[in-house]
Amino acid sequence: MAKNSKAKLVISVIFVFGLLGLGYWLLNENIKMILEPDAKRNEDGKGIQYRFAYTGKGDKTNIISLNKGPSLFEFFHEGAGDFYADIKTSDGKMLKVLAQTKGNYEGKAEVEVPNTDAYVVTIRTAGNWGLDFK
Repeated sequence: MAKNSKAKLVISVIFVFGLLGLGYWLLNENIKMILEPDAKRNEDGKGIQYRFAYTGKGDKTNIISLNKGPSLFEFFHEGAGDFYADIKTSDGKMLKVLAQTKGNYEGKAEVEVPNTDAYVVTIRTAGNWGLDFK
């Protein structure tokens, strides 16, 4: 009977440690996902842009955070009127005009972001629009 109790105890201890190890692994992976921002790092250790998407109708000005390096802006416009989009530094210096057109439009613009900082994206239109950047 004593040998049987020892075997059960050893199996129970192994089972408990296995559960603790599994719990630690699951929590550790989830904690990393929660604590780390959506920005990833490439092989050089440089930050890759956060991914955001906005949609709206009419004019919009928004402050966004960008990391130093390339950023791709994709956008669409639905409507017969003018569509204008630009990006400026936080102190108002023009970085790039992303789009300046009339009517329905889909396009992309790549921007070389000079510094990790806040930037201002401005949309001017009366129509529906969408902007995605990564």
